[in-house]
Amino acid sequence: MLPWLAFAACSLIWGSTWLAHKWALVDFTPLGLAAVRFLAAGVICIVIARLRSERFVERRHLPSLLLSGVIMAGVANVVTAWTLLYIPSGVGAVLQAPIPIWMALMTLRSEPLPAAGWVAVLLGFLGVAIVSRPDAGGGIDPVPALICAAMPVAWCWASLHQVRHVRSGGLYANAGVQMLASGVLGVSLAGSVGEFTHSGEVGERAWLAALYLVIGGSVIAFASYQYLARVWHPARAGSFAYVNPVIAVLLGWALGAEALTPTLIAGMAVILSAVAVLQWRGRRAAQGAS
Repeated sequence: MLPWLAFAACSLIWGSTWLAHKWALVDFTPLGLAAVRFLAAGVICIVIARLRSERFVERRHLPSLLLSGVIMAGVANVVTAWTLLYIPSGVGAVLQAPIPIWMALMTLRSEPLPAAGWVAVLLGFLGVAIVSRPDAGGGIDPVPALICAAMPVAWCWASLHQVRHVRSGGLYANAGVQMLASGVLGVSLAGSVGEFTHSGEVGERAWLAALYLVIGGSVIAFASYQYLARVWHPARAGSFAYVNPVIAVLLGWALGAEALTPTLIAGMAVILSAVAVLQWRGRRAAQGAS
């Protein structure tokens, strides 16, 4: 059950962090939010790692760990947060839904996709195309949208790089080192340009959203994904991204006054079908291997 709990944490928590980002970015800048979020989350993860007596990464694996962490927790997160200043949170989640597709395509050489896998790939892209239609609701600025859609490529590369090159360290220890490094880098960059906040003041809702991003989006969900990437095939582990848009769109509609239309609902149904196919294939493959 532990992999499924980790999958649920990634899906539910990261799905809700899209709206949390929107609320936090009312007062924080993207770089300032990342600095606060990952510095705090990194310290918490290091403390948890010490309490659990986890081993820290070996020196020979440290460069790969830091590189993947800065890309995933730093670059991809900051750039995605910047795009949310211009596009709805639900749309942003949909544009990044093809994470499992990029995972599958990047591992084709070692893990060729069967017919069911290609069906999941096609369904995933079809669902994203449907939800991204202009009549799906929510005005879309094309430049931030394209940048948002490109970020999963960097995330997937960094995730695979870590899986292949980091062979030491505990879950919280590794996550803590990565987020702490990203937080320190964010503080340095934000401090040098003086852009932690938009106006110098941070409201209560923005602080609560930032706290949720620290505890839920960073400490719990990030460590859950680290574990999931170890025990599941990368394409299957990344399939949480198919559930994220559904949660993000529904929360954006219910709490963020974002549009919810029949086209959007149809696209989400296709996306759910894609994750069902991918998970079914992953289960069949696991049963065959055993």
